[in-house]
Amino acid sequence: MRVCLYLEFSRLPLVAKSGFHTAFLNQKRALELAGVEVVTDPHSDYQLLHLQGYGPRSFYYLKRAKRQGKSVVVHAHSIGSYDLRGSFTLTNWIAPLYERLLHYFYSQGDAIFTPSERAKELLQGSGLANRIEVVSNGIDGERLTFSAEKRERFRERLGLARFTVVSVGNIIPRKGVLDFIALARALPQYDFVWYGQHWNRLLAFHPKLERTLRSKPPNLRLPGFVHDIQGALSAGDLFFFPSYGENQPVALLEAAAIGLPLVVRDLPEYRGWLEEGENCLKGRTNEEFARLIRRVAEDEPLRARLAQVARRLAEQHSLEIVGKRLVELYTNLLERR
Repeated sequence: MRVCLYLEFSRLPLVAKSGFHTAFLNQKRALELAGVEVVTDPHSDYQLLHLQGYGPRSFYYLKRAKRQGKSVVVHAHSIGSYDLRGSFTLTNWIAPLYERLLHYFYSQGDAIFTPSERAKELLQGSGLANRIEVVSNGIDGERLTFSAEKRERFRERLGLARFTVVSVGNIIPRKGVLDFIALARALPQYDFVWYGQHWNRLLAFHPKLERTLRSKPPNLRLPGFVHDIQGALSAGDLFFFPSYGENQPVALLEAAAIGLPLVVRDLPEYRGWLEEGENCLKGRTNEEFARLIRRVAEDEPLRARLAQVARRLAEQHSLEIVGKRLVELYTNLLERR
């Protein structure tokens, strides 16, 4: 089996620093572990084309592969308006058109792969009649393990000496950055760190967010985008993810692999894999989040249990499992073709 994984604009910072770029790399590694020959150049010879993004070149390669009688999978990392609103400049205005174009693109594939059951429900509810399969973004458990050495290095670099709450993501409203800052202000006894790109005002202008960032509390650190996510997450004691809309966030799986207790917003897309009180704690308001963060910080046995089950959660999304799932689905599509 020879598969082409293609991600358009992969070298652009906006894509290179995104979660679906990490998912692309994870799936490439998962297929290699499963013994599948993988190419990333659509001009190469292959049996199946798996498009990880969307754009004019992706659409061209999709149409060409179909003319050649090859199977095509499109990967729905984005659902449409749901995960575009509250992101970058003017995205709220263009979201309806973006969704129509995106769903037309998705409709051209032989199958749609998406990372969560909730995403599958939303895609089906939009009228897409393609075969839709759920495939986890995966997590590289060998690369992402807790590192005491890197923890010490990062904490010294950032000046962290207390219980530390961390999060990861672009600094945009949809990710819940304003709530994260509010929690840092409400809980001055703890340190807070948000790792992620703060894009220029032309690309991601949000007046309230900019004003809030200028008056951020002293216990909040904003180191920007970091390449060493293992060290960045090892420096924390709890992963707080207040995002308002997601698919299957890679950052959550990365934090789970490190063994950080998870506190997340209660979103429908987490149903079925993030269970309240089992492998995470869920809240809906900043008051609830503050209570949950204090509870984890003050209850060491709870913290240890949540860390243990978080690691088990990450194991359920290992690259070995993802690779086997992809091979099974690819094989079925090629046999049908």
